[in-house]
Amino acid sequence: DNLDYFITILQYDTSLSNDKNYVFNKTVASSTWMITHNLNKYCAVDVVDDNDVIIYPNVDYTSLNTVTITFSSNQTGYAYFN
Repeated sequence: DNLDYFITILQYDTSLSNDKNYVFNKTVASSTWMITHNLNKYCAVDVVDDNDVIIYPNVDYTSLNTVTITFSSNQTGYAYFN
């Protein structure tokens, strides 16, 4: 069928990593999240709603330590910084 599959048995334990990360939990719905993560770097940012569905808001890097995330409507959920 000419199908390719990628299977891995690798596991990644973040407790063993020296890489900095931060999880932000927004429990009160808002269309703008202003977040200070204090990781001293421009992080990769992943955002999910309360159902763990990835959403794609506008992410503005205010500084190495702060980010403003903007949605088209009020939102709760999590922002993962790495």
